[in-house]
Amino acid sequence: MLQHGLSCFEPAPGRNDGKIYYFVPENINLDQPAGLLIFMHGGDGNSPDTAPYNTYLNPENGALRPHIDNCQFIVAAASAPKEIDGKRWNRTAAFHSLDATIADASSRALIDRNRIIIGGHSMGGFGSYHLGQIFADRAAGVWLSAGAWQISDFRSFYGTNVYILHGKYDCAASYRETHKEPRHHDWCGLSFARAAHELMQRYGIEHTYDEHDGGHSLHWEPAQMALCRFLNWAAGQRRDPYAQKTALITPRGSADPEMAHRPRQRYLELLEAGNDSIEYDKIILTGPNIAWSVKDLCQQNYELTKIRMSGSRIIAENTGNNTFRIDAENVRSFALYLSEQMGDLDRKFTLDCKDKGKIQLSAVAVNDDPDYKAKLIVEF
Repeated sequence: MLQHGLSCFEPAPGRNDGKIYYFVPENINLDQPAGLLIFMHGGDGNSPDTAPYNTYLNPENGALRPHIDNCQFIVAAASAPKEIDGKRWNRTAAFHSLDATIADASSRALIDRNRIIIGGHSMGGFGSYHLGQIFADRAAGVWLSAGAWQISDFRSFYGTNVYILHGKYDCAASYRETHKEPRHHDWCGLSFARAAHELMQRYGIEHTYDEHDGGHSLHWEPAQMALCRFLNWAAGQRRDPYAQKTALITPRGSADPEMAHRPRQRYLELLEAGNDSIEYDKIILTGPNIAWSVKDLCQQNYELTKIRMSGSRIIAENTGNNTFRIDAENVRSFALYLSEQMGDLDRKFTLDCKDKGKIQLSAVAVNDDPDYKAKLIVEF
């Protein structure tokens, strides 16, 4: 079992290498269920297994200290799975690592499964944009810090609150730190955050957009102040398995290097897909990739376009009185899981399906799901 303070275990959960660090604030009562903040570290293909400690958790100059010293969460920070580039949190091994981290933390402490925050910075921000969508139904909130994405459908976040944190001067020459040149626009440029914010506003996704006056590093004072704001936000988040509106998009993620096929999201499960494609949002960066001047920096921008890819999408909204509004694309059949909080399980449910009319169905019982007691099987 975990004790207060910092601890390290090897190997990282779900792997035969790596490390995982846990930090338990003194104010956490280990006899009661606690929140869990899963943090994915930054770096690149050369970052060592000690990166979570070196840059973020060490008590001398870790970027997350002292903010987490009295926070409302146990912090779990594993080293990223081994890869040759900076997309270590975007591959299949990272999915299994995150899943195993939740299980490992739950075996070492009493974890409140409704108070899990998933987040990361820089390379870990890439992972947050990617894995955050895949694990949105298991998270109370998702933290996207100085990350990047290529192709996505952020409606995967319906029902889960999102916190976007990014430095206004991520690519500025004056913030280049140890780099020989300013940070590249296509690494972790501000455009990725602004584009995600624009899309989330368009789709009505609950989120907080925090564009601070710092650079890329979390060590800068503006970023440190933003960290305080994020942790205050995180303390108030709770997972909602019965969200009024949710979406299942598969494959989903950030398409860099690939998306993930996951047929279940919250109370929706794809049973059979069609043979067609669906539209995703794609970001195109514009302007100079390296900003040597303020003029260059101001010219860095983005455009949004659409791209069609093989996939399926179901958007469901509980409109009350045992009725759901359904928008399904490239779907032949799916299941909609139910609980008493979502309607009267003894009455028929009406599904108002876009382009397909209304369907009335009776729920059938399920026995192996911790959140749901019944389900509807929908066939088109």
